[in-house]
Amino acid sequence: MKASRYNRIFQASNGAWLAFNSWSTALAELEPQSVDFVRALLADPDKTPCENDEKRAIRESLVDAHFLVEDGVDEVAQLHADVIKDRFRTDHLLLTIAPTLDCNFRCDYCFEEHLKVQMSTRVQDELVAFIGAQARRLDGVAVTWYGGEPLLPKAYPVVQRLSRAITALCKERGITYRAELVTNGFFLDRERMLELQSFAVDRVQVTLDGPREAHDKRRHLVGGRGTYDRILANMAACVDLASFQVRVNVDRRNAMSTLEVLEDLKRVGIADKVRVYLAQVTEEGAACGNIQEFCYSRDDFARTEVELYRAAAERGLPLARYPFRIAGAFCVADRLNGYVVSPTGSLYKCWHDVTMSPEKSVGSLLDPQQPYQKANEDKWLHWTALSRSGCRSCDVAPLCHGGCPAEAMAHPESDRGSCEPYKFHLEPLLELRHLRGAVPTGNVPVRDVSCR
Repeated sequence: MKASRYNRIFQASNGAWLAFNSWSTALAELEPQSVDFVRALLADPDKTPCENDEKRAIRESLVDAHFLVEDGVDEVAQLHADVIKDRFRTDHLLLTIAPTLDCNFRCDYCFEEHLKVQMSTRVQDELVAFIGAQARRLDGVAVTWYGGEPLLPKAYPVVQRLSRAITALCKERGITYRAELVTNGFFLDRERMLELQSFAVDRVQVTLDGPREAHDKRRHLVGGRGTYDRILANMAACVDLASFQVRVNVDRRNAMSTLEVLEDLKRVGIADKVRVYLAQVTEEGAACGNIQEFCYSRDDFARTEVELYRAAAERGLPLARYPFRIAGAFCVADRLNGYVVSPTGSLYKCWHDVTMSPEKSVGSLLDPQQPYQKANEDKWLHWTALSRSGCRSCDVAPLCHGGCPAEAMAHPESDRGSCEPYKFHLEPLLELRHLRGAVPTGNVPVRDVSCR
């Protein structure tokens, strides 16, 4: 046996000794009298005697939780194999569909250009045919409705028509179908959510950068009118119909008021029914205005996150984060059978590219794949963070996989990928989990469903 390369043993501020493995995400408190034995066992498992039942039980627990692995296990190769197996699956089709690039909001950190274009009937029909051509080998189809804003009055008929067509195709071919929605929430009233539920939409992401004053300065209508109260009321009316995730985009302007969003959710009775997720605003993602001075660095954002989690714990608010292992590819972009479909029928890999020119595309629903599109696709499918020394040696790699592929590939000179906050705040997060226990944070899976 040997120690896993993904172990972390540290002493918390209250004196407790904690052990964490980022492959299994197991967290254990070590009895003080057992710390030296555990350290010795991990340093040399085969020569450390386990002469009593207690020590044998500890050894068995360490094996079960992946702290100890067999000598022949190459954990980096195992991690890479998991990524590759998932990346090249063809039994599931993952589609992010933008029926429009237009939006009724003007957020200063948004990466999109709000082009007033809607998906034509021809493109819709070709998309259904595209799915049908793969149907024989598919077990599942998953759609994320995106934009722009997919619930705009001119865009929503596309969602309706495609939902009916894809649902019928999947039912006819015996394929599992599910969908989720990324929306600004302005048009998401209960009547619409009931219809979306009938279209298999079971997860919804809405953004609130509140409280009201902060949110309405950042996420307002084209004419400048605020949107906070309407979004909050819409969520309260729909929260029983789907799993809701509330994304809070955080920069220096609103960080310290973030918890007021949770207070407002609590006031309307839904704080324990949604999951609030903190997301870093980056300068690279902004198409509207210069926000560089307001953006955190990666490590500064990680420290701010921990401050907010601690403050939430002190106030008894349901905001928490616990590390999870990414079991396969990082996102849709680095999967063979994952596509972002633009209103024009161009196919992309990254959500950020959907507003770009066709030179960034990997194909089209209307034309055969061109050589430059094949080259773009190969770039995404060839990428692996584990080709970089910093990622191969990192003990949080199973939680991160090198982070966002687009950001990582933009910096080929780096010895690592685009590090996730876990790289900088893992131990404080684990300490908070240990002190607070599991925190109810709604019924939404931990993984974020969008990058904005």
